[in-house]
Amino acid sequence: MQYFIKLFIGLIASISISYIAYKKHALTLSGAIGAIILGTGIFFGSGLYGSFLIIIFFGTSTIFTFIKRNYKKEIEKHYEKSGGRDIYQVFANGGVGLLYSLLYFSTSHPMYLILIGASIAASNADTWASELGVLRESSPISLRTFKKVSKGTSGAVSLFGMLMSLLGSLLIAFSAIITMILFQLNLYPFSHVQTFIFIFLGGILGSLIDSILGATLQGIYYNESLKKETEKPFYNGKPNTLIRGCKLFNNDFVNFISILLSTVVVFLLIYIT
Repeated sequence: MQYFIKLFIGLIASISISYIAYKKHALTLSGAIGAIILGTGIFFGSGLYGSFLIIIFFGTSTIFTFIKRNYKKEIEKHYEKSGGRDIYQVFANGGVGLLYSLLYFSTSHPMYLILIGASIAASNADTWASELGVLRESSPISLRTFKKVSKGTSGAVSLFGMLMSLLGSLLIAFSAIITMILFQLNLYPFSHVQTFIFIFLGGILGSLIDSILGATLQGIYYNESLKKETEKPFYNGKPNTLIRGCKLFNNDFVNFISILLSTVVVFLLIYIT
C-alpha cells in the first residue's frame, strides 16, 4: 500500500510540474509525457532526494534556456533540436538518473545515491556550459581541430563555458549533500566529503565526455542550400549529407552516453578508493 501511495504522490507532482512546463513551452507534449514518467519513477525510486536534484537541474536549465532567447535562436539554427525539450531529450538527460533511482529502490545501497547525483550533475554541467557558454562574445575552440569555430558547434569548448560547467556540477553536488543531511540518508561507508567529490567529478566528467563525443563521433551534416554544417540530418524534408561522425550519435544519444560513461567512471573510482 505504501508503494502505491508513493507512486501516486510522484505521479501527481510530476503531472503538475510537467503541465506548467508545457504551458511555458519549456516542454513539448511528448516531453511533458516523458517528464511525467521520469519524475514519477525517480520519486518512487529515490524519493525527495532524486526529485529535488532533478527539479534543480530542470529549473535552472529552463531559466537559462530563455535568457537572451532571440540571440540564441540565431545560433540554434544548426542545432539538431531547439525550443521545448521533447521526450528524447528528457530521457537523454534524466534516463540514467532514473535507472540508478530504481536500483537504489531495489537495493538501498548508498552507492546509487552517489551515482544518481553524479548523473544529474553531468546533465547540469553540460547544460549550463551549453546555455551560458554561447553568451560570451569570444568563439569556442573545437576539440577536433583545436581551431576557433562558431558558437553552438558540437565538441567545442570555451573557458567561460568550462567555468559554467564547473559551477553547474558544483551546485548539484552541494544540493545533494544538503538533501542527504536534511533527510538523514544513510551513506555508510561513504563520508559526505567523499560523496561530494564523487558527484562533483561525475558532473565534470560528463560534460567533458560530451564535448569529446560531440567532436569525434556525433553525426555532422552539410546542407547544400545553406552551404553550412549542421547537426540536422534533414532540412525542409530533404536529407543533408553526412560529412563526419555516425548517424547513430545524434545529440540525444551523445548526452545519454556521456552521462552513463561518467557514472561508470565514478563507479570504478568508488571501488578503487
